[in-house]
Amino acid sequence: MKSWNLMKYFLGSIDVLAILLAFQASYLVNYFEKKDFFFTDNNILLLFIVILPFWLLVQYLVRSTGIQTKRYKVLSLLYMQSSIAVFYLLTIFYFFFRLYSVHKLFIAEIPFFGFILLYFGRILIYNILKRFGEKGHNHVIVIIIADDSSMPYIENLLSSRTLGYRAVVIFTESPAVKAKYENSSIILPEKFTGIIGDLIEVDFVDEVLYLKEIPDSANVREILSTCEDLGVTFRLKSSVPKPSLTSAVKTDIAEGKFLSFINIPNNTFALAIKKTTDINIALMAIVVLSPVLIALAILVKITSRGPIISKLSKVGWRGRQIKVFRFRTMYLNAERKIFYRESDIKGAGSEYENDPRITRIGRFLLRSGLDQLPELFNVLRGEISIIAPRHPLESESIKSVNRKYS
Repeated sequence: MKSWNLMKYFLGSIDVLAILLAFQASYLVNYFEKKDFFFTDNNILLLFIVILPFWLLVQYLVRSTGIQTKRYKVLSLLYMQSSIAVFYLLTIFYFFFRLYSVHKLFIAEIPFFGFILLYFGRILIYNILKRFGEKGHNHVIVIIIADDSSMPYIENLLSSRTLGYRAVVIFTESPAVKAKYENSSIILPEKFTGIIGDLIEVDFVDEVLYLKEIPDSANVREILSTCEDLGVTFRLKSSVPKPSLTSAVKTDIAEGKFLSFINIPNNTFALAIKKTTDINIALMAIVVLSPVLIALAILVKITSRGPIISKLSKVGWRGRQIKVFRFRTMYLNAERKIFYRESDIKGAGSEYENDPRITRIGRFLLRSGLDQLPELFNVLRGEISIIAPRHPLESESIKSVNRKYS
């Protein structure tokens, strides 16, 4: 955990240095005759101070999209999209602070140099980490389900410094496996595989490997479901030449054949386009609509007691519960309204028109749809998309399940 925190600080420092160098490179191109540092110009220094936190925020959002890839093509798109977002922000700040003495070409060159420095800086870091992996300094954290037949493979897998696999927990009934790895891993009986979900949530687990010679189909389905729900790769040791499962991909690891369930879309390039587009649109919308957001927040606060934002429990991707942000439209401690503008039935809006639990400003927000503006922050968090089917309420999901099994 400590090494991971140090790595995050290191990556953040590299980003700051890259942004600083982007400003300096743009300054030298446009103000070559001065042969000075950009921070000697007060207007450019102001622009740097204002844009730096937003740029770092964009970088953080790009890294937290959940797109697990080191493909240069995808990375280049991610950083290009973030540079476009920064260009929009720079343009807004340029006119807002009336920095007309700054060359307009300078504004365009900052994100260009930033893209080059950040992109190639990240590639350099990946290569350094890869070298560390080859020397055994970083690891792929795994949970293993094993039996006696798994012993040779586990030894081969964990001894490979290039692969960098490290088993934190091994579920087994094999005395040989227990004796061999009880000092380096946590050994648990197979009957406790139900806690794999809890282990994944509290630890940095990258993969779950099922190595038993004769799989327990019910147990495999349960573990696979858990991995799908939490977005962790599940690998089932198998010698099947052509898998009938459409979601399984054949992989070879340490001379072992697996059916791998990656649990993220295979088309990472398309996912990168969608995710970064969502982030760019949401970030721009929040900046442009910030006066409206602030004004509505003040109106909600001064017209009735209670929090400004309410949180709706909805069902997101793979059945995960998410909290969707809305401006509060009801009085404090009002009975929770099941309907709450979630029906697509024509004329259903009359349901809340005369509802005494809804505030005056709340009726305006519901009629105009402005109550949904805080959902832009859910988009930034990667929980929902700008263009996507409506996420059902948790209560609607429960009713659907009850109807299915009743």
